[in-house]
Amino acid sequence: MHPLRLPRMPRLGRGFTLIELMVVVSMLALLSALAGPGLRQLVDGQRVKSAAFDLTTDLLLARSEALKRNRIVVFAPRGGDWRQGWTATANGIELVNRSPLSANLNFGNAPVSISFNAFGRVDVPANAVRVNLAATDTSNSTQRCIELDLSGRASSRVGSCT
Repeated sequence: MHPLRLPRMPRLGRGFTLIELMVVVSMLALLSALAGPGLRQLVDGQRVKSAAFDLTTDLLLARSEALKRNRIVVFAPRGGDWRQGWTATANGIELVNRSPLSANLNFGNAPVSISFNAFGRVDVPANAVRVNLAATDTSNSTQRCIELDLSGRASSRVGSCT
């Protein structure tokens, strides 16, 4: 052996083998398949919760504006479909303008429109309003009930309207 030459060291392995890579990929596929349905239900639940919050706060705002302006405020869906959003108007002045919501939402028992009189009470419809808000094709846990009593107070609770 030459005095200036060092003995050759064995080369250390770098990276992963194909078998190791395939095991990791298959484990990730299995975990994502198990987590997928639960994640979808979580997203649907948050979508329903957000829409219920928006509807409740906008109804409270419309009632408040009717009291403040001492005028009738009409709260109605855009284009006759609550999923397209809604508006609240008083004498042609737009007070609330909600943009379209997810197409995966159902507004059950929703009236054609809601009118608050100058005292903040519901004029139209004549009985208490109960809107059942739910995600399409999901369980009872993703439903919300938005109730509007005759005095005009809006509230939201988990579950379907009974």
